[in-house]
Amino acid sequence: MDYEAHFQWQLESLHREGRYRVFADLERKAGIFPRARHHHPDGTGEVTVWCSNDYLGMGQHPAVLKVMHEVLESCGAGAGGTGTNHYHVLLERELASTTLADFWIDRRNWIPESGFNDSWVVGFWRAGHGGHDVEVGR
Repeated sequence: MDYEAHFQWQLESLHREGRYRVFADLERKAGIFPRARHHHPDGTGEVTVWCSNDYLGMGQHPAVLKVMHEVLESCGAGAGGTGTNHYHVLLERELASTTLADFWIDRRNWIPESGFNDSWVVGFWRAGHGGHDVEVGR
């Protein structure tokens, strides 16, 4: 089998069908969330980005940046190879010991931070668990 030709045909099919995904080349602008510079073949332009995983702009919050700089200085940058980052383990433990009520006390005031969590929490409310301590964890 000619794998090169097969995969080339598959890629061309995605393009023809309009299903080939191209990610926007974005350059976030510190201090002016949610504005970003969009780099594209015709040049650059300013855009408002509402579809990131940073809906609330916490990626630019001074307290978050301070801790990020501290961790960067102590651990360095990069994925670090195999294994799980210790700070991720600590965060998972904290989240696992927390209840939904601690996160979302009143659904009228709840702001979803991702589509996954939005669907997940709405599912709990529809199942009759809204306002109760539902354990988040393993």
